[in-house]
Amino acid sequence: MHQCYYCEQLFESKEQLYDHVEVHSDIERNKEIMERKKKAGKK
Repeated sequence: MHQCYYCEQLFESKEQLYDHVEVHSDIERNKEIMERKKKAGKK
């Protein structure tokens, strides 16, 4: 068993885990981009 360190969901294989973790990394990246846009808009 492999566990996602973001949400603690369990997966049978490393491949499934890696596919899942990509979802989190995309969300985190999008949050950063949105924060930068908000900061740039306030200036």
